[in-house]
Amino acid sequence: MSDVDNTTDGPAAEGADQPAVDVPVDGQADTPMDSPSVSEPIESAGEVKTEAEPVEAEPVEEAPIESAGEVKTEAEPVEAEPVEAVPIESVGEVTTEAAGEDAEAPVSVSVAASEPEPEHAPDPASFKYQPGDIVPGTISQVGANGIEADLGDGDNAVIPRAEIDGDPEVGHPIEGLVMKHQAGTGRYVISPKRAGKARAWSKLVEAFESKTPVTGRVLDTTKGGLIVDLGLRAFLPESLVDVRKTGNLSALVGTDVTVIVIECEKLSGDVAAKERRSEKVVVNRKILRERERKAMRDRLMTTLQPGDRMTGTVTALTDFGVFVDIGGAEGLVHVSELAHRNVARPSDVVAVGQDLEVVVLEVKADKGKISLSHKATLASPWQLLKERHKVGDLVYGSVTSLAPFGAFVLVEGEGFTIEGLIHVSELSRYRVESPSEVVNVGEGVWTKILAIEPEKRRLSLSLRRALEE
Repeated sequence: MSDVDNTTDGPAAEGADQPAVDVPVDGQADTPMDSPSVSEPIESAGEVKTEAEPVEAEPVEEAPIESAGEVKTEAEPVEAEPVEAVPIESVGEVTTEAAGEDAEAPVSVSVAASEPEPEHAPDPASFKYQPGDIVPGTISQVGANGIEADLGDGDNAVIPRAEIDGDPEVGHPIEGLVMKHQAGTGRYVISPKRAGKARAWSKLVEAFESKTPVTGRVLDTTKGGLIVDLGLRAFLPESLVDVRKTGNLSALVGTDVTVIVIECEKLSGDVAAKERRSEKVVVNRKILRERERKAMRDRLMTTLQPGDRMTGTVTALTDFGVFVDIGGAEGLVHVSELAHRNVARPSDVVAVGQDLEVVVLEVKADKGKISLSHKATLASPWQLLKERHKVGDLVYGSVTSLAPFGAFVLVEGEGFTIEGLIHVSELSRYRVESPSEVVNVGEGVWTKILAIEPEKRRLSLSLRRALEE
């Protein structure tokens, strides 16, 4: 062993039989220290010991180390084994092993989570169809939650079950609106319902712009009108259903109506949220009904002749008579032409909506007026009275009114109702100043027929002579 001059303030003495050791660490001591060096750098934290020839030396002051671990040196250099690279796949913990037989320092590495990109995902621009396109196809598979369709040329589509009506079958043709692309699978997602609505909307816009009539089915009544199915739900206001106000809208439910689209608008934002719909379609049936009626009226005014007999529908009642629709044109039945007897109120004889048989009395084409008669269709009560009764027969009736010269009595029989007169002189065997001294309105009386005069529309009765029987 050789003597070594050990000092802590400077380097080792020249000629000392001892190699120099460099220890690279994160934190170096402020002053150099006399220590052997190692040619191979130490890459990871660990504990390394070096052995030198035994010398008597004063203890060396340790340099402070700011990074991980305590470092010791060994006399014999250690060859570091190559570190195997660890692939990073997604979120996880990666452990690296440092060189050295005794060095094991696990290191946790956090990798941000990300959705794995599918291999060879198609570029959206490479899709043949884009969202909003309407594409035809054939159903290729029917599942519990969805349907698959073959679009041809190797393209396939998925149809969510809620986006198709009915029970589809494999092989059936189908049409759908492209909703989106499935980039991972290269398939489309399509909706037959939305395709139908898109087609219907295009037709309605075209009909609105050209004022072309369209036909749809009445689905239901709603507040103020009807709901009509035109591929999209359209609103038909009650005031635009017909020329005259319709009393029973429910009668039109389930029937087909032809209408004109008068409003066609796409809704969005707050308006769509408030209306709870994305399209607003309003239609008018009245305008078409008016056109039809005018055409029919013009035709009737040139073809109707007095004496023509037909059946119409009572459309309105007035104090002076009733209006009857005879097929596009309306005629008036005067109150005097409603029955063979006096009619105080038309409502006593007919009602709105009732079918009524009439005979044309007169046509004034220049004024657009048609006069009708219901009485002319009825059998003559006078003829029926003559067939069933003769002078001298007793008949029962009720007093309808009183006059200074007598009392009127309504006599009814099979097929006839005729009002006869009891002259004041035939009320009693005694002199009568006023008919009210003998009879009252509404009272039932037996009378004797004195005369039947159809040509004068006169029936003469006697209470006095009936009482003498």
